[in-house]
Amino acid sequence: MEIRESFVVPVPATELWDFFQDVDRVSKCVPGLKSVTVVSPDEYKVVVQQKVGYFSATFEVTTRREEAEAPRYMRFSSVGRTVRGAVGNLRSKDRVELEVVDSGTTRVHVTSEPALGGVLGAVGHKIIVAKSREMTEQFAAALCATLGGTIDKC
Repeated sequence: MEIRESFVVPVPATELWDFFQDVDRVSKCVPGLKSVTVVSPDEYKVVVQQKVGYFSATFEVTTRREEAEAPRYMRFSSVGRTVRGAVGNLRSKDRVELEVVDSGTTRVHVTSEPALGGVLGAVGHKIIVAKSREMTEQFAAALCATLGGTIDKC
């Protein structure tokens, strides 16, 4: 399954790119994030808690940046499993693209290919898409607030 989301941020693409290079700053915008450990400049481990449909789970995930071209795009792969709650695992391939709207505005396009296994794999496509949309909206709002904007300008 492929999920596509996008949002606009009121900062130039180069500034947004620099922000995305700082895992600690980005992590503060991720909904449900409990901890992040930087393993290397291109790999980190996170613990994140989410509710997917009727199930709640805490995931331990390793994310690796596979490719990047500043300030245009980044490609990631993630692998994880639940450590609490509903039993399951996940894999995801993600691409984040930055599109210059004008000199002070950037559109962020996120394309994800998630795969859930175990009990969580039984959750329907519509529920996963809705959860993805919800998380993207929460991330965008937190990102805008962190960068000094407001959600109505995003």
